[in-house]
Amino acid sequence: MIAKNHYVACIVLVKDENDRFVFLVKKEAEGFSFPATEVLPRKTGLACIIDRMKEVLLLDAEKLELNELTNAVVANHRVPLFVFNYEDEKIKSPMELLPEDSELSWEHSEKITKTLKDWEISGVPQFLLI
Repeated sequence: MIAKNHYVACIVLVKDENDRFVFLVKKEAEGFSFPATEVLPRKTGLACIIDRMKEVLLLDAEKLELNELTNAVVANHRVPLFVFNYEDEKIKSPMELLPEDSELSWEHSEKITKTLKDWEISGVPQFLLI
């Protein structure tokens, strides 16, 4: 998982076919994790996480809307956590955003409740109210 304090992570929310929000996650041995990446020299955390999203999702980066920045504590390390919404009227299903060989998936909040607790997210991000 995350080993140093030089990482950033994100939550990406997309509406599914039933107009319910789903979270972008990676299945782990014990639950799920959110996408994360190392912060590179001479780049901001935001730039690094957006670059990562462009690598793992088939999306129009201009439609990726930063909704909130909060912090999480993962394995005793503080990690900036960017919360994004993504809307694209051309996309009929969130699955269209994932490449065929993706390790990521989309899950509803009730399925990732433990992950949200494990990540010890500070504040009350708007997605918790969805």
